[in-house]
Amino acid sequence: MNSVFSWEKCVVAITPWWVAMLLLLPLASDAHEINTSYSALTLKADEIRVVLSIDEADLLRLDPQIDANGDGVLWRDEVEAGGGRVAQLLRDRVQVQLDDVAIGLKMQDASPDIDGDGNLFLRAVYAVPTTGEPRELVLDLSLLLQPPLLAEHKNLVRFRVDALQPELLSVLSAASPEDRFQLREEVDLLAQVGHFIWLGIEHIFVGYDHIMFLAALIVIGSRLGPLVKIVSAFTVAHSITLILAALDVVTLPTRWVEAGIALSIAYVALENFWIRDSKHRWLLTFGFGFVHGFGFANVLRDLGLPSEGLIASLLAFNIGVEMGQIVIVAIMLPVILLAARRGYQRRLIHIASAIILLFGVGWFVERLFGLSYMPI
Repeated sequence: MNSVFSWEKCVVAITPWWVAMLLLLPLASDAHEINTSYSALTLKADEIRVVLSIDEADLLRLDPQIDANGDGVLWRDEVEAGGGRVAQLLRDRVQVQLDDVAIGLKMQDASPDIDGDGNLFLRAVYAVPTTGEPRELVLDLSLLLQPPLLAEHKNLVRFRVDALQPELLSVLSAASPEDRFQLREEVDLLAQVGHFIWLGIEHIFVGYDHIMFLAALIVIGSRLGPLVKIVSAFTVAHSITLILAALDVVTLPTRWVEAGIALSIAYVALENFWIRDSKHRWLLTFGFGFVHGFGFANVLRDLGLPSEGLIASLLAFNIGVEMGQIVIVAIMLPVILLAARRGYQRRLIHIASAIILLFGVGWFVERLFGLSYMPI
């Protein structure tokens, strides 16, 4: 019997979820750009020392003129030459209050800095003079966390009263640009745990590679039992390596981890074209879950883990990741089961897997050879 092309069947096969994935194409190359700057505050005898670290991509957004040769890439000598000007600009966008009194920052130094992964930063150092024994500090970055910085940009804040006191940790964003630090009270561990649960949820929803991996895994399923085993195996495996890597028990090079994640996405998507039975797929998922756990740990290293409540914060981040995964699976599963019931599942599998395979191969090449593009 000759088959007849039907636009109606195509429309049914291309579900709203996959259309949404197509709409995210322009964002896919940034799957792992965290857009994070760092603030380190230390209370001393007569001042508070503020160190603000901004990476090269955000420096270009804040001051395109710092790129002296106009090649779109920052070099150490360019940051050294133009860093003082940017540091002056940043000083006016960082607002500090001590006991509800606004205190101006005094610039002390601005110099280039390179982290352990070879990323270039501007390290701007300021001093906030103090008198007496302030009890509360307010850090307000509302003037900094706005365009030209991206909407998802975050600033990781570390505050230490002295070497004997636990470090206070906060994550500021455009939606929540201000925080209060009680300098002579215990850390609010419950609030800290809440922060890390939210960071875990957020990472899953902006981590398009992890979403695509989950989609590639479960799109072939038509029964709930095997799907539960697949997702559970992935959860157990990545939880193990997340904990081990975050605690520095086991570490792997970031580039190889990220390339491995991309390769796992491409492989699962490719396998979908011939696999017919998903009941044993949980074994494959368990193995790949170990690799993804190292990726989650790399994100935690970038965001930073507090010295107090370390285990609680680590577990909270993992809980947030699982909550995000549950929501994503809950969204996709009804679509997959409906397609299976109406006889469109193979078409859905082929379309979805082709898209995911394309992204997986692209990410693998980018990450293996360090070709990722960061938009200005």
